[in-house]
Amino acid sequence: MNKLAMRSLPFLILMSGVASAQQRVEEIVVVGVQDTHTVITDDTLVAPADTAQLLRKMPGANINKNGELTGIAQYRGMYGDRIRVSINGAKISGAGPNAMDAPLHYAPVAILESLTINRGIASVSSGQETIGGFVEAQTYAGEYGFSGDFEFSGRTYFGAQSINSGTVASGFFALANRNHILRSFVMQEKADDLEIPDGEITPSEYDRERYDLGYSYRNGDHEFSLDFARNNTKDAGTASLPMDIAAIDSDLFRSRYTWEGNDRNFTAEFSASDNEHLMTNYHLRRPPQDNMMTAGAMRYRRNWAVSEDYGFALKMEQFDDQGSWLYGVDGHMSTHRSTITNPNAAPFYIGNFNDTDRDIFGAFVERSISLGEHMGLESGIRVNRVTMDSDPVSANLNPMNMMMGMPFMMNNMAGMLSNMNNASDLSQTDNNVDWFARLSIHTDSGTTWYVGAARKSRSPSYQERYLWIPLEATGGLADGKTYVGNPELDPEVSHEVELGFDYDGGDLSFYPRIFYKEVSDFIQGTPATNMVVRNFAQMMANMGMGRPDPLMFDNVDANFYGFDMEAQYTLSSSMTLRAVASMVRGERDDINDDLYRIAPDNMVVGLDYRNSNWMTSFEMVAYADQDRVSATNLEQKTDGYTIFNLTGRVNVSADVDVSLGIENLFDEEYEDHLAAYNRAFNPDIAMRGRMPGLGRNVYARLMWNF
Repeated sequence: MNKLAMRSLPFLILMSGVASAQQRVEEIVVVGVQDTHTVITDDTLVAPADTAQLLRKMPGANINKNGELTGIAQYRGMYGDRIRVSINGAKISGAGPNAMDAPLHYAPVAILESLTINRGIASVSSGQETIGGFVEAQTYAGEYGFSGDFEFSGRTYFGAQSINSGTVASGFFALANRNHILRSFVMQEKADDLEIPDGEITPSEYDRERYDLGYSYRNGDHEFSLDFARNNTKDAGTASLPMDIAAIDSDLFRSRYTWEGNDRNFTAEFSASDNEHLMTNYHLRRPPQDNMMTAGAMRYRRNWAVSEDYGFALKMEQFDDQGSWLYGVDGHMSTHRSTITNPNAAPFYIGNFNDTDRDIFGAFVERSISLGEHMGLESGIRVNRVTMDSDPVSANLNPMNMMMGMPFMMNNMAGMLSNMNNASDLSQTDNNVDWFARLSIHTDSGTTWYVGAARKSRSPSYQERYLWIPLEATGGLADGKTYVGNPELDPEVSHEVELGFDYDGGDLSFYPRIFYKEVSDFIQGTPATNMVVRNFAQMMANMGMGRPDPLMFDNVDANFYGFDMEAQYTLSSSMTLRAVASMVRGERDDINDDLYRIAPDNMVVGLDYRNSNWMTSFEMVAYADQDRVSATNLEQKTDGYTIFNLTGRVNVSADVDVSLGIENLFDEEYEDHLAAYNRAFNPDIAMRGRMPGLGRNVYARLMWNF
């Protein structure tokens, strides 16, 4: 048994304890607000394979796009590890040090039932580190029957799009009665390189397979489920990153038990994943070419990375005559390894990350209480203990054992860097405290006013603490800069407030929010001052690998503020006007600079027409100029743009619907500010030029439920 499994054993034992049931008191409804936004996949026509693209339809949310299967969630200016992403209640630690397999990679659109974002301040029960928000993806699990007889049911999903000849085919199959569900799922999706008006984005192809098996049992107040999934991604281009995906092989396990008593509910969850990732800089993109400094073959790189993680959560909800209490303990334990090699020089290697451990154990209590007929209060406190460590690292950059020259000098500097890293205090422990409070007041006019405040924290990622040699393995920042980590980093701590109201006035619904978040010890790349680090990065740049002037992860002060809203107006019994708007600012407080990769101001306005068995939507998507960019990250400005989308859907029968859509109807040329920069040779896109937005895309979907 590996050491990660050994660390999880004490918490598996806790799953056997359940309190006895008592008589439930009359349930009290606590006044609340519209604090989530959910997209139901069956009701939403989706063209791309990446589930993260759905975030663009949600207030305050967006996506940092590094590839067609490599979307990183962004919410109110924060992204990556700052956002807690849950897949069926589980947190998945991807294997890729550059987030090629970001969490939503493990919830493909074809199996997705819903995607929900928590608007504003997330409760402490949502997860351990929610400084940037909370996103939850739910996949299809099937439904129980109404008798003891087993019935067979399922759902097939077929999709295609023109812009990359992409196709997806999947099937969900279930055998169920009132007590049991046996389920399975299979999916195949693939595509060629994306077409743009003046050429192609190369590489941007992808190929992914998915297989699931699951079982659920229900009897009285008890329910138990067990699920296993294998997610295999093959060749997939990530032109915004220095390497492409050759393989991501993942085994995912999840179990859940719930008990509903008369005055309390109990939930126990356990999850595990084992992910292996292989990437290269030569098999999909043009391999490194010879230059004046070195032969191209010496710059071939292959990176093998693995992650293992285990998670658990125990929750007890107890009802009383004023509301409810929610208590819980949870944990997540992960280990990462990453080794870079050269297929043309067997002795060459860089031990990028060597058994980096990141374990977090938390406990929380939450209270929802009625303060009268028109007022409610939700509040909670959480304590997290984060422990991190790493084994010693090493490298051999002189595979020919030369006694002088560039490889000799770089190997000596790598040895100095590894010695400095190994001599530092790699074992770190953080004790973090989070709290939140949310007061809601409902008025007779149909308006519910809302005010919330919170303290949230996040400890550094393993890349931010243990990246010891200047590289771009930065969790998907994709700014083209090389970084080194800092074991002495302090946790980020934010203090935030949010104000807003919900108005439901019959034909009109309106949900605006304004927010302000001040973050102490925000983790940001700052110019590295260590001369060995700087000289090493300069030599790499001279060889055509990376840029000079590396950054080191450091603690700074920052703030985020802005506004987002969603609204809907019923024009008639069959026609609805809807809108989502988002604005966010992210700034450094220690120097005069903006933060990197902040979404421009944007708005989505849609007009929906629904008939008895068909519907159509016309949508405008507008993005403003983004000239508030990070000088530290050499970020480029982008111009604003407006595109139009058209979709239609027909229910051919009660069980079959066919959908057709056109994205970017008028084939507008634009640059996507959150798509980073081109890192692969491409005659159609300048090296390190901003990635272009996609042109006109015609796509279709067929779903059959049986």
